[in-house]
Amino acid sequence: MVISQPTIRDTIVTFFRRKFTFLLIFGGVCLAGALYLLVTTPLYLSTAALVVRFDQHTVPNIDNTQPTLQPLGSNERREIIYSDADILRSPDLLHRTIKEVGLERLYPTIASNGHGAARQDDEALKAFNADLVVDVGLQSDVINLSFLNPVPQVAHDTVQALLTQFSAQEANVYANPQLKFTEQEAQQQRDKLTTAQQALSQFKSGHQISDFDQQIKELIKQRVDVASRLNTAQGRVSDAEQREAALKELLGAVPQTVTTSAAGEQYRGVDEVQGQIAALKAKRDQMESTYRPGSPVFNQLNASLSSLEASAAASNHDARSRGMTQTNLVYENIKTDLLRATAEAQGAREPAQLLATQLGQVNQEISDLEAQQSHYDDLRRNVSIEDAAYRSLAIRLAEARVEANRNAEKISAAAVIADPSMPEQPARPRRKVVAFATVLAALILACGGVLALDAFDDRLRSARDVTQVLRVPVLATFVKDT
Repeated sequence: MVISQPTIRDTIVTFFRRKFTFLLIFGGVCLAGALYLLVTTPLYLSTAALVVRFDQHTVPNIDNTQPTLQPLGSNERREIIYSDADILRSPDLLHRTIKEVGLERLYPTIASNGHGAARQDDEALKAFNADLVVDVGLQSDVINLSFLNPVPQVAHDTVQALLTQFSAQEANVYANPQLKFTEQEAQQQRDKLTTAQQALSQFKSGHQISDFDQQIKELIKQRVDVASRLNTAQGRVSDAEQREAALKELLGAVPQTVTTSAAGEQYRGVDEVQGQIAALKAKRDQMESTYRPGSPVFNQLNASLSSLEASAAASNHDARSRGMTQTNLVYENIKTDLLRATAEAQGAREPAQLLATQLGQVNQEISDLEAQQSHYDDLRRNVSIEDAAYRSLAIRLAEARVEANRNAEKISAAAVIADPSMPEQPARPRRKVVAFATVLAALILACGGVLALDAFDDRLRSARDVTQVLRVPVLATFVKDT
């Protein structure tokens, strides 16, 4: 039997002959699509977008050794973008997102199925991966996120939580562990330096020390000044004591009282006799020009002179024998000078004693400072050591930060350019698309079903079929009598 290709007319005839089969298949598929649209829970789509930035940081070249950074190539940029997309799909990130939003809000069916926590987490993770779409543009640096959920607010909150967790995860992944360690070490060293500085400050405050070396210099200068003044005061004391001793010695050699001769009235008679003698002598001198020596007048005059001279000598002797004892003025003057010298010596001793006390206090302060100098030097040395260590760690911290910035030049940062949207209309199922696809599928299946049935049907239904199959003309036809 030879089978020929059906024509369009044959095909149309076949469809009309099997129109009930066509309608059955077409109606069944359309009914299935309608039931799908009625039964399926509507899902809302929340979307967001990230852009991956490159070469956005400026790194200071503090050590003048930083090489010039070359721009990243397109392959490197794509690798970084795909790495960020993989971070968004990482199980740990998704688990944290589910935990933040809440399993009861995201998938209440899974939360209430009674399975173990581990199994529920796995089922939730699978469902989350099915609802999450991370799309990386082929020619752009943008990463698009979308998430489906029956509740619009839950879809929005889930995308927002995913972005938050992504930022934290990216910072943790790209963080420089050496930088964190160096920061901790620098902070600890800074605390040690603060403790050492406080100990030194308390020591200086407790002992009233501002500048140790300067204070010792001032005390030494003060000691020299006090010692010089003390030597001067001691010299004055020594002079006063020597003068006092000399006056005491002189006072011991001078008698306290002296005997004085009669004076005034006691010598008046003697003075009168002396006056008469002088008058007689003057008269005798006058008489020598007129009288001869040895004359009775001269003899009488000489006799009177001799008598008066004897009387004057007797009166003078008598006046001297009647002299009196009185205080020695020299002794009194020396005694007055001695009292003055004693007072001066006593007055000179008091400043010398004060200066000696002051010198002792200065020497004691110097001794105390010298005794404390060892502890003070230890405190200063400790502060210097801690400060040097802190400076070294601070330099290392700055270098670590610069190195982190250099790494950041190559690692880029993702920034949100579109916040999570709040969906108002369901995104799934797409009713128009599903309806069109259902009709198209029903039409294809119906046509296919009709053609398949006709292909397996080998019955001859008309003279034309006989001619096509047997390749002989039809001689006669019979009509069925109804």
